[in-house]
Amino acid sequence: MLTACEAGDSKIPIILIHGFDWEESAFDQLLFNIQNDFPDRTVVAPKILFRSFSSIFTGTSRYVRGVATAIRKAARGSECIDLIGHSQGGLMSRAYIQLYSGFHNDHYLEVRNFISLAGAQGGYFCDDKCSSFDSVLVDSFMSFFKKHQVAYSSFSQTRIMPGGYWRDPYHYKDLYQKQCNILAQINGECTDQTLTSGRERFIKLTKFYTFYSNVDETLLPATSGNFAMYEPETGNYLPIMNNPIFVNDNFGLKTLYDAGKWKTCRVDILHDQFVEQQDFYDNYLKQVLQGNDNLVCL
Repeated sequence: MLTACEAGDSKIPIILIHGFDWEESAFDQLLFNIQNDFPDRTVVAPKILFRSFSSIFTGTSRYVRGVATAIRKAARGSECIDLIGHSQGGLMSRAYIQLYSGFHNDHYLEVRNFISLAGAQGGYFCDDKCSSFDSVLVDSFMSFFKKHQVAYSSFSQTRIMPGGYWRDPYHYKDLYQKQCNILAQINGECTDQTLTSGRERFIKLTKFYTFYSNVDETLLPATSGNFAMYEPETGNYLPIMNNPIFVNDNFGLKTLYDAGKWKTCRVDILHDQFVEQQDFYDNYLKQVLQGNDNLVCL
């Protein structure tokens, strides 16, 4: 008997997961566009825990559970969803897929298609060139996080969201791999990988899309949206195709790539424009939602 995802129901709900220091209202224009173009589909940007506050001041494990609960409520009885995540929400969406997707006994929805819009898939790290954020408070956090003893402290790892995907190449073995934060876990990079990476759930995706930009002013590295990272020890730029987590197929990314299910698309726009720019929606996101993979990417 086919599951709802395998059946390819055209009315599968679309769920949108917002990013760091944002809340569901950030998707208002995008929500309107999708609902206008796909009137037969349920489209929801759910409230996650305590909105923007929780997107900053929550441990990532708890936040992913909050995402799972929000998705379950938003799906309104469906068994399958399509998932769109922006920025930090892109990474939290991937964590949901790998850790929760398809646990039907607990009513966690299976994900058919996943679209990551400038998602922090390669994690985040800044040294002497941290990005400037709109919030003075957030700027202060990032300045503190440049000190590895702060970023990998138990306080930061359990209460500050970027701690869960802070990937410091200069402390890769002694801190990042040993701390085994949410990023290291779902990447299969932990020193003692006793926790699941969720590979068996990730490879069930029908389609996975990563949209990213070379001029992203918020993510570091800018192409973290396409799993780019900084190489351990040297800090050199490491594209995903040269990364052991891809080569060794730690969590199934290579499996999706080899099957033609992972599509990447570089669009050189600013970070927030992946959600706010009408041209991006019309020329890229709408096309993907319509099932058109023949996108003209950079």
